[in-house]
Amino acid sequence: MYALKRMAAYAIDLLLLYAPITAALSFGEMWLMASLPSVAHMPLGIGAWGLSILIPAVIVGTISGLTGRTPGKWLMSLKVRDYTGSPPGIAHGVLREIVKLLSLGFFFGMLWALQGLIARGQTFYDDWMETEVEDINPWGLTPTQKNFRKYMRQQERLKGR
Repeated sequence: MYALKRMAAYAIDLLLLYAPITAALSFGEMWLMASLPSVAHMPLGIGAWGLSILIPAVIVGTISGLTGRTPGKWLMSLKVRDYTGSPPGIAHGVLREIVKLLSLGFFFGMLWALQGLIARGQTFYDDWMETEVEDINPWGLTPTQKNFRKYMRQQERLKGR
């Protein structure tokens, strides 16, 4: 269920965050292209492509870096945390989103992330960034198992101090 929750959270983020930001950037690009000569269209198109990747990654990375959650992760009861148990910070959040966007844009990057998520419960970019996505409200656990998970998280946080 954990892998499905992560995939659903990513799909929600694509729908609620990435799509509107990219649509606004595309509208701005079309408006700017109409006002410039045709010689400037190619460099502007390349720059707009780069910005369409960078700007959403910065916005979503800042949100997840500061709070540990995006709208999709919030709806799926997931939280990004670093090795100390706190949100990863803006720099790690933005870098995580850039690596995630670039790798998931390629077929083999997507398969590599999916393989790690299913086999180990952690994607390669989370392993590189030393972050993990915690399932705050796991499905199918008994109250005793949930209390044990809570106890173990508290023990990890105390070790990190």
